[in-house]
Order: sequence, then structure tokens, then C-alpha cells
Amino acid sequence: MNPNRQAIGMSGCLAAACHGGSASEALKGTRGGNCWESSGSCWAAADPHTAAYSLLTDNPRRPLKITAAKIMAKYAPGKQATEDARCLACHTNPALAREELIRDANARVLREQGVSCEACHGNASVWLQPHTTEEWGRNRAKVYAETGMKPLYDLGERALACAGCHVGAPAENGLPVRDMNHDMIAAGHPRLNFDFAEYQRRLPQHWQEKDRTKSSYSPIVPNEAKVWFVGRVAHAEAACKLLEDRAKRSLDPNEHRTPWPEFAEFNCASCHHNLRIPGESEKYGDWRKSAEYIGERPPGVPPWQMIWPVTDGVGLASPPWTQALLPVVRAMESPRPAKADKAQGVAKAAVGQIGNLRRELVSLPGEQVEARARGLFPRGALNLPEWDSATQLFFGLVALEYARGKPSDAVVKKYRSGVTAFRDQDWERLESAFKAIHEK
Repeated sequence: MNPNRQAIGMSGCLAAACHGGSASEALKGTRGGNCWESSGSCWAAADPHTAAYSLLTDNPRRPLKITAAKIMAKYAPGKQATEDARCLACHTNPALAREELIRDANARVLREQGVSCEACHGNASVWLQPHTTEEWGRNRAKVYAETGMKPLYDLGERALACAGCHVGAPAENGLPVRDMNHDMIAAGHPRLNFDFAEYQRRLPQHWQEKDRTKSSYSPIVPNEAKVWFVGRVAHAEAACKLLEDRAKRSLDPNEHRTPWPEFAEFNCASCHHNLRIPGESEKYGDWRKSAEYIGERPPGVPPWQMIWPVTDGVGLASPPWTQALLPVVRAMESPRPAKADKAQGVAKAAVGQIGNLRRELVSLPGEQVEARARGLFPRGALNLPEWDSATQLFFGLVALEYARGKPSDAVVKKYRSGVTAFRDQDWERLESAFKAIHEK
């Protein structure tokens, strides 16, 4: 996204002749060939991203356990979240979070729209004209390439676009850094726990899935297992890119917000809470001391963040093709934290290899990716002793069930209960949700 390509806001997108038509059908889940006519209205009416900026203010549009003001009082005393580029970069269009625009009146008005159309599709001042002419229908690939409009029809590119905020991203292409680190978590910001397939499934879908590599642009039903698998790989790619950037920034003596080592790089459960299961001690023993959990790590060394199946988890092994991340894991899981320059080098190499895997998965038919994904899941490993492992296994199993066809409303309700159970750390509801999957 080029900063010289000015953001113009969502008002143009919501014109009646563009994407501002009635969203009644889209909000019911009906998406025909003309659903694009109401995509802006659907987003404005029901998408949770519209509330993102409000969460930084004293009038959040949904309940918060801890307000932005309380977080900032610990993280950056004397500064408001609405004037901090690190906060604005993910709670608005990141192109509007650059320091020189913080006090700009027009940018401030546009930021109030939250994570709006241009936050995902790119600033529209350059692509708006060809997007609304015959050139769009004649050669869309050219429009995307020449104007900076994001090709979100590509599943991998879409996952990376989401991961830019939900995982993090370095400052590049004129955008500020997006890095929600351990200092923010310690101040009260919820930790990031992203699953692309799960997050996308819960959005009110304002778009129609199409295979735009074909001239007919015929609608398709994406394979949910493929969505999940591509999302996990894109998550790992974004995490390595952020690690590379964190290490690089930590070497800058003027960069006071990037300590090294960065604790957010590691598995939270290694220092914080594990999943309390009835009868845990009899079933698992002290799993933190088990050979399965420790692996090759020296005693006392926390594991790097879990991004299963690209990395191992507690009770969840990663497949051989994830060797690309081994240098990263070994560097980060050393007796003394890896020096920043070493971590930067191995992370940069991993980004390229993981990116190649992402593109390979996107190019394959959904059935092939689903078959590969199903082979990753262990048998009978539904009850795991650590929250991240259980969460990521659960979301993967749900994606496999959706790949078979939409589950019944009753089962979907149990899935939703499972998502809430993870937030509340309620084992009984979580066990019920796992059981719903097991019985399918």
C-alpha cells in the first residue's frame, strides 16, 4: 500500500450505485451474483471491524474487560490510544496511522470508520477510477498489479492481509509497524490468538467467493479445510516476518518499544496458565516435565510460539515438511536467548520457504489440500493439557467438519460454545464442544 495513494474513506463505496444497495439478503446468508451491490452496506451494518476504532475511545461499541485508557495508563502514560500510531495501525486503516497524520483532521474523521474498506483493499484514490470502468471487467489482473488494490480473491493473500493486524507486520510500503507485544499484554491488552478460518467464518460475508483465474468468474464454495490449512501457514509466515522485524528493530538504539528478547514470541503457557482438566494429574502427570513437552529444549527454556501444524504443540506433532521452521525454533529455544542478528537471519530465510508452501497450497484443488490436512490430526487426542494446543486442534477439527458440509444448527451452537469456553477457560463447555466434533 503506497502512502501516496490517498485514502478517501468508505463514503464512495457506499453509494447506491456502487456497494450501498440493500443488504437484507446478504445478512441472511444469501449471496448471489449481484451480492457485490450490497457489500458495503453489509459491512457497515454488521461487520465487527467497524467498531475497531471505538475500542480506543471512552465510548467503545462493545463491552470491554479493560478499557484502552487503562491499558495506556500502564503502556504509555500520558498518551491517548487514539493518538498512538501503534494502536491506530490495527484499529483503523493502517495507512492513516502514520505519525504525520495523527493530528490531521481529515485522517481523524476517516479513522473513526474503523477497519474500513481501504484497510483491507488498499487506498482507493488510484484504483477507484479503473475499478468503476470497463477496464475492471476487461483486465482485473492489470488493475490489481498497477494500482495496489489488494488481490483478496487469492486465499493466501487474504490470510496475510488479516494476519497483518491479527498477528502483526513490520513497517513497510509506507505503513507503520503493527506489533502488539508483551508490554501491551502486560498492560492489559488481550493476547492475539488468531485462526483465519474461524475468524472468517464468523464474519457476515459481504463478498462472493469466485475463481477469478477463470474468465467466467463463476462462484465457488471454498473448502474449509483448505481455508484452515492456508491460514495456518500464512500465520506462520507472518509470525516469522514479524520476528525478523522485531529482531532488527531491537538493534536500533533509538527504538525503545522493542525489547529483546520479546516475550510475546514464546508460548504463553510456558509461564502462565495451563488447561485444568478434571483428573489431570492422574492422566498427564506433570506434563511440563514430560519428554513430549520438553523435546530437545534445555531445561528452563520456554518453547517458541505455537502455530500448529506448522510447529509442534503439546501432544500435537508437526509433519516433516515443516523443517523450514526448525532453524527458527532452535534459535529461539536456546539456553540463552538468541542474539537478535541471528534470529533475524533465520526468520528471514523461513519467510521465503513458508511463503512458497502457502502459494503451493493455494494452487492445489481443495480436495487435495483437505486430504493433506486430515493426515495431520492425531487420533484420540481431543483432551490436551495446554490451552493453545487445545484451541488450535479444536479450530482445525471444526474446519474439517465444515469441509464435509455445513453442520446442523445444534452442532454449530456447540462449536460457538466451545469458542466462548476457550475465552472463559471453562473445561466443561469445552469438553462438550469437543464431544460434538467427536460424535460427528
